[in-house]
Amino acid sequence: DGKDWPNVVTYEQIVRPERLVYVHGDDKEPDMFHNTITFEDRAGKTAFTMRAVFKTAAAREFVVRERGAIEGGQQTVSRLERYVRTMPSSAN
Repeated sequence: DGKDWPNVVTYEQIVRPERLVYVHGDDKEPDMFHNTITFEDRAGKTAFTMRAVFKTAAAREFVVRERGAIEGGQQTVSRLERYVRTMPSSAN
């Protein structure tokens, strides 16, 4: 929607080229959820899995309903896909 959201991301683990682990929040609550993203080679294509773990079901509902997390996540993944397509093939 063009709005800037104040995100705070603290990376806990970066394992190239297979995994990112981080805590995601905002300036008021810096640890809203814990996220793990994995990248897996499947016959020359990359399988991308994103798993978010919330403290409570209510915390998840807040992020989904009030912050638009599903749509925001889809937009982020779309931007990542466009970016990866611009990379030289040896880096993909």
